[in-house]
Amino acid sequence: MTSPAPRNLPPQMCPPEYLGHCAICQADCHRYGPGGNPLCPQHQALAPALQKETDGTTAAGAPPLAMA
Repeated sequence: MTSPAPRNLPPQMCPPEYLGHCAICQADCHRYGPGGNPLCPQHQALAPALQKETDGTTAAGAPPLAMA
């Protein structure tokens, strides 16, 4: 039986090779490796709202990218 992936750790507890920058605010966060996330804990709460689309635009207001 495998153990679950560790939760997203605060930057000060994260191994250096797992550190990266939040995709939104560029703050240091546990971005890579087990339990990593591309968003800092403050922006993780916004993730569901950012993924929703309304009227063909993303939450940021830009139209979705079209595949050429």
